[in-house]
Amino acid sequence: MANPSQASRLFEGYRSLGLISSDVPHLIRYVETANKIQVITAVGRSFLVFNQKLQLLETCVAHSSDIQVLASDALHVYTASANQIFAWKFGHKWKVHSFLGAEQNVFILLPFGPHLLAVDRSNTLYVWETLTEKLTLSIPFSCNNTDKTQKESFEISTLLHPATYINKILIGSKQGSLQLWNISKQKLIYRFEGWKSAVTKLSQAPALHVVAIGHQSGLIVLHNLKEDQTLMKFYQEWGPVSDIAFRTDDAATMPILISSCSTNGHLAVWNLDEQRLEAQMRMAHSGPIVGAQFVSKQPLLVTNSSDNSLKVFLFDDLQISGRPLYEREGHHAPPTKIRFYGHLGHFIVSAGLDSSLRAFFIYSERKNLKFGTASIDSKATKNGHRSTLKPIVDFAFEPSREKEWDNVVAAHRDTSFVTTWNYDKKKISERRLLPERFARTKNAVRPECVSMTHCGNFALIGYSSGHVERFNIQSGIHRCSYGEPAHQGIVRGVVTDSLNQMVISGGADLRLNFWRFRHGEPIGSLSLSAPINRLHLHQENNLLAASLDNYHIVIIDLETKKVIRRFTAHTARITDLTMDADCRRMYVASMDSLIYVWDMITGSLIDCFRTVTPCVSLTLSPTGEFLATAHVNDLGIYLWANLSIYSMVSLSPIDIEHVRNNARLIEMPTIRSDEEVEVDQQNENDNTDANDIQIEQETIDFKYASPEQLSAELITLSALPSSRWKNLLKLDLIKKRNKPTEPVEKPKAVPFFLPTIAGLAPKFDLQVEETKSQDGQQNEARRFQLQFMSEFVRMLDRCDTVIDNDENESSTRQQLHTCFGEFKSYGPSKIDAELRMLGPESTGSNRYLHLFIDMIDFELQSNRDFELAQSYLSLFLKIHLDSIAADESLLTKCTSLSTISDKSWSRLSQDMDRSICLINYLRNALI
Repeated sequence: MANPSQASRLFEGYRSLGLISSDVPHLIRYVETANKIQVITAVGRSFLVFNQKLQLLETCVAHSSDIQVLASDALHVYTASANQIFAWKFGHKWKVHSFLGAEQNVFILLPFGPHLLAVDRSNTLYVWETLTEKLTLSIPFSCNNTDKTQKESFEISTLLHPATYINKILIGSKQGSLQLWNISKQKLIYRFEGWKSAVTKLSQAPALHVVAIGHQSGLIVLHNLKEDQTLMKFYQEWGPVSDIAFRTDDAATMPILISSCSTNGHLAVWNLDEQRLEAQMRMAHSGPIVGAQFVSKQPLLVTNSSDNSLKVFLFDDLQISGRPLYEREGHHAPPTKIRFYGHLGHFIVSAGLDSSLRAFFIYSERKNLKFGTASIDSKATKNGHRSTLKPIVDFAFEPSREKEWDNVVAAHRDTSFVTTWNYDKKKISERRLLPERFARTKNAVRPECVSMTHCGNFALIGYSSGHVERFNIQSGIHRCSYGEPAHQGIVRGVVTDSLNQMVISGGADLRLNFWRFRHGEPIGSLSLSAPINRLHLHQENNLLAASLDNYHIVIIDLETKKVIRRFTAHTARITDLTMDADCRRMYVASMDSLIYVWDMITGSLIDCFRTVTPCVSLTLSPTGEFLATAHVNDLGIYLWANLSIYSMVSLSPIDIEHVRNNARLIEMPTIRSDEEVEVDQQNENDNTDANDIQIEQETIDFKYASPEQLSAELITLSALPSSRWKNLLKLDLIKKRNKPTEPVEKPKAVPFFLPTIAGLAPKFDLQVEETKSQDGQQNEARRFQLQFMSEFVRMLDRCDTVIDNDENESSTRQQLHTCFGEFKSYGPSKIDAELRMLGPESTGSNRYLHLFIDMIDFELQSNRDFELAQSYLSLFLKIHLDSIAADESLLTKCTSLSTISDKSWSRLSQDMDRSICLINYLRNALI
C-alpha cells in the first residue's frame, strides 16, 4: 500500500470517535504503584485503557490487524492479533515482547507464571517463556474422530489455571468434557466427563478446588475438582453463558454468582446460600455481553458488550440487583447521518441504525451525550418492554431555539410520523408530526426528508407520496401544504432560504420546484436530467447543490434559478455532500469509497482520496478545521484535520481519470485518549508531505519568494510590524507614561582619598593630577577636531553628492532607496533621534531637511513602503515645522509633496471602496 501520508492533499487522520468496546472480553488490571484499577477493552486494531470511572486514559499503537483476545498479569498486557502475540509494559507505552510460532489465529491467551499459554484455530496449545520469547511446547489436540492417537475429538474452548494448582491448567472443550493437564510434564492428569454441552466459560470460585463452569445450553455448574463432585447447578433460559463472576468484597451479605447471557444482554444474580435466582437485570446491554468481572473486594461489576458499550454496576448493601454507576457507549449499529452542531462545531450529532441520536464531543469523549432511543411508547420502554422505532433515515436541527422548545426533527424508516427531539434536555419529545390527511393511511405514506427553518420555528417534511408539509415545531400544528402534491413521486429533498422567503423541493420526477414560504404558491420550476437524490443549500449565498441519480451534481443559483455549475465526473452513487463556510469548496462522498474535493470557482478537482469502506455521510466543521465521516458497517465517526488551515497546500487542478484509477488508500484515524499529547513525528517532512504529491510525475515547488513590489503602479505596504511606525507621533506621551514615579536616588557621597605610593614610608602621588590634566587637554582637542555624523546623515550627504554631480537618474533613485532602506531598519526611538539631528541646530543649515523631503518624495512616487513614508513624514513635520515655515524652498517642496500624498490617498480610497463593494457582491452571488 502507498504511503498513507500522501493519499490526500488536504486531509490527515486526526482521531476516531464513538468506539468503546467490541466482542473481545475486557480486562480488569490492578496497578499496585498507583493503587488504582484499569479497565482495558479492545476496539479494532487498538486497545483502550480506562480508569475506574471509565475515563479514557491511554491507547496503544495500532496493530497490523484486529485484536482477537486480551490477557494480563502483574507486569504485562498481552494482545493477540492474527497469529502474533505481543506483550506491552506500562500499559500501552512499550511493546517489550513478541511471541511467534502459532500457525493460525490465536483466540485464547493465559498468562501462567513465567510462561504464556495460547490456543489457535488449529486446536494447538502453545507455551512460551515470557522473558526469552522462546516457544517451549506445543500440544496438538484432535478436532475430529479421524485422529487415532486420541479416543475422541477435543476442541478447546476455554482455559483456566485453578488456584494453588502448580503447573496445572483446566481445559474446557466444545464437546463438553474437561481435562486437567500438567504443563511442565506435558501429561494429562485427569479427565472430567462434563454435562453434554459445550463449555463456554471457566471461572475460579473463592473456595479452594471449586470452579464455575458455564455451558452453551445455559447450564451453570459449581464443581469440586479435587473430589470430582458437583456442588450445585443453575440454569438460565436466556441462552449460552458468556461469563461468570464472583463477588468478593467484605460488605457482601451473601455469596453471589453473576452469569451473563450472550444473546440478549441480560444479567442474572444467583444466591449461593439459597441456591436460587436472586435477581435479574434485563436489558443491561443492547447486545450480547462478552465480559463480566467484579472488581476485587469492591461491590463493582464491570461489563462490556459487542454493542459498543462498557458499564459499571454498583451493588449496594440494601439491594441485590446492581444499579448503573458509570457507562461509556457509542452506536451499537452503524451511523447513517452525521452533522456538526452549532457555530463552533464542537459537537457532532449522529443518527444510527440503532434508532438512537447521539452527540459526540470532538476533543474529549467524556462529554459525549445520548438523546436516547426512539420508541413508540416511552412508558413501555421504562417498564422493560422494548418498542423501538425503525432507524432514523434523515434528521435536521436548528440551534437558535434549543433553550425554548424542541429543535431537532427526525424521520424514521417505514414510519408515517416524524419525531421531535430537544437538544438542550437531551431527550426525545412526546410530540409526533403527522398531517391529518395521512392519519387514516399511516402505512401508505412515509416521510423521506426533513428540514428546519433558520429561525427555528418550523419544520418542513417531504413524503413518499410527493407532498411537502410545514409544521410549527413548538406546538406541532400543521401550518401549510406546498402543492397538491408538490411532486409526482417521492420527495428526495426540501430546504428553505435563511429569510423564509422561498421553499425548494426536489423529487424523483426530475423536477426542482420553488414555492413561496408563507402561503405555498409556486413561483418557478426547473427540470433536471435525472431524478434528484439529495439537496444541500448554502445559506449565506443561496447556492443549492443537487445530486442526481446519474451521479451528477448541479449547482443552482436561487437568485436567477439557473444552473451555474455541473460536476459530472462521479462514477458511483453519491451518498452525501457539503460545502465549506465561504462556498469555495465542495466535498462529495460516493459508494466507490472515494471522497472528492471540488473547487467551486473553477469547477476543477483539487483533491481525491480512497477510504477502506464507502463513506455514507460526511460533514465539515463551521470553522473548516475538521471533516467528519461515517462509513459502511463501521460504528465509529472519523475526524480528518484540514491541512490547508495550518500550512501551505498545493491546490492545483488534478486529472480526474488519473486519480480515479490511482487513488491511494488513506489510513483511517485511530483512537486518541483525552489526555494524550500528540507529538509531531513528521518534522523531517514538515507534516505536510501531502504537498509533495506528484501528479503525473510533476514535482510542485513551493519555495516562492515574492518580489518587493509586484508592480510600480500598485501601492505596496511594508512587511514591518505596526509597532515600528504606528506610535511615532506618540513617543513623547509614551516616555512620559513610562517615567518612574519616584526620582532616582543620588549615590551617597564617596569618601575622599588622596592618592599615595605604597612603601615603607607612604608618600602622596603627585603625578596623577598631572596625568589627568594632560588627558583632559588631549580629549578637549580631539572633541573640537572631530565632528559627529550618524550613518544616516552620511548617506544623505552622499545622495547630495550624486545629485550635485548630475549623475544619471537611476543612480539617484537607487541611492535614495538605499538611504530609505537604512532608515526603516531603525527602531522608533532612533528614528525620532535621527530626525531631530537633521535640523539646523545640529547640522548648521537646512540642507539635510531638503534631502529628507526628496527621499520621501521619491518613495511616495514609487508607491513602495506607503505607510512608512506617511508615518515618517508626519513625525518630520511635527519636529521641524518652524524651520520649514521660515524657508520658502522647503515650503515649496512640502506643497508639492502634499499634492502627491493627496493623490495617492485618493487613489487608494477609491480602490478600497471598489474592492469592498465587489467582495460584498461576490459573497451573495457566484459569477
